[in-house]
Amino acid sequence: QNFEDEDHMWGRIQNVSVVEDENGELMAYSAPSNLSPASEEYQELVDARVEKIRAANPDADMDAVPVDLVTCSGSGLDPEISPDAAEYQVPRLAKATGKSEDEVRDIIAKCSKGRFLGVFGEPTVNVLKVNLMLDGVL
Repeated sequence: QNFEDEDHMWGRIQNVSVVEDENGELMAYSAPSNLSPASEEYQELVDARVEKIRAANPDADMDAVPVDLVTCSGSGLDPEISPDAAEYQVPRLAKATGKSEDEVRDIIAKCSKGRFLGVFGEPTVNVLKVNLMLDGVL
């Protein structure tokens, strides 16, 4: 799910190509960008994403944009973001949805997972679940 409107949480950038096969069926393919982090093209892409995220979240409480909001995952698809990336969006979501920042944080907490067995991986927030709860679907 790719969300970019003001009243939904935004997830990681997704590299998805949708093509039509010879039978008219739509197929979706996902892959990493394979751009070198040292390349000028990659730097321009990230800079543009940072500008877009900052413009959409002018009231964010953090100076730095969380990296997972401006980079893709290795697969090109990732339904989850870091707690920092979710927190960065709280002021915008509260303003856009009419909920308080605490209500938005409560929703985020309900859609969060900690480390597996307390030590493996990183804490995450499921973007789709947050958005469904913001919409009152869950």
